[in-house]
Amino acid sequence: MKVKRLELRDILAKLIPGLAKREFIQQMAHFMFLPEEIVTYNDKVAIIHPFENTEHGFSIKGMEFFRIIDGMTDDEITIIVEESKIKIRSKSTSATMKILGEDLNKLPESIAELKKGQKGWKELPEDFLEGISLCSFSTSPDLSKGIMACVWIIGDTCYSLDHARSSRFKMSSEMPDTLYLIGKECSELVKFPVTEYCTDGKWAHFRTEDGVTFSCMPMKGSYPLEKVNAAYNAALQNQTIPLPKELKSIVDSVVVLAGLLENNAGRWIELTLQDDELFVKATSELGEVEKTIPCKYDADPISLRLNVKFLSQILDKATSLSKNEGMVHFKSGPFQHIMAQTSKPSTTETK
Repeated sequence: MKVKRLELRDILAKLIPGLAKREFIQQMAHFMFLPEEIVTYNDKVAIIHPFENTEHGFSIKGMEFFRIIDGMTDDEITIIVEESKIKIRSKSTSATMKILGEDLNKLPESIAELKKGQKGWKELPEDFLEGISLCSFSTSPDLSKGIMACVWIIGDTCYSLDHARSSRFKMSSEMPDTLYLIGKECSELVKFPVTEYCTDGKWAHFRTEDGVTFSCMPMKGSYPLEKVNAAYNAALQNQTIPLPKELKSIVDSVVVLAGLLENNAGRWIELTLQDDELFVKATSELGEVEKTIPCKYDADPISLRLNVKFLSQILDKATSLSKNEGMVHFKSGPFQHIMAQTSKPSTTETK
């Protein structure tokens, strides 16, 4: 078959999140070329991309094949399928790779079974991807934490909750199904412009207008919805302080100057609001940096010590701040974030 190299390369790049990091089970680190699509499947994520040029199905080691295609420079390539290998040719390059024998190529059966559950598609809220993106960084990276490692989609709201922080995003419309999607998988899903979804009880399937599907396995559990919403509702009653537009860039520059860039997850930064000024201070073993900027605030002084990495992430979106009983509340439109105020410097990696 003859294909446009860049077109194939871009499709493979989108499919990489479905490759297993290590091939504990054969084929889960493979690209599977089927008659009308290319698939990756790692038992937790399955990505199916339409591809009509496949004359013969085959299964091939994923990253090795991608590196060959990515490293070629010609516009058009030819792929010839033989019994146990393929030949990849262009004007300037020729390569050969082994493929999986037909007797070992078992995953097409799993893919066919998975596709049976892709029915009853429902429209996603137009800001669904924004919601799961903003909430995903507040999930635990430890899957043993259960739903604390997930973004919860309940009704018209996305939630996430780790041990010291929580995010909430109100979407433009409701979803009829409650889903607990692993945060790391949400970070991959947002790369696909999905517009609809369905679920078969085991898998959640998401589809783009071009027919690309991203399937993942939601977790099971229950979310302390009443308790978390109560915390947000209480935070909304506190005095709101508009944040200076330049605060994000200032925080990042202070982090760099204080030498916190390389490993700043457990480092701290201090913010003090007083007399229409915001005082920013960061300290590391390399030294100390301080910065003062104008900020409209003339009430009792507020002093906050916050995890610098999380603060930098929050400031990508937040436009206002409030504080109460050791918790800091950030808000911007439909997005809210609550995080615990760090009481003392910490060297523990938390993300």
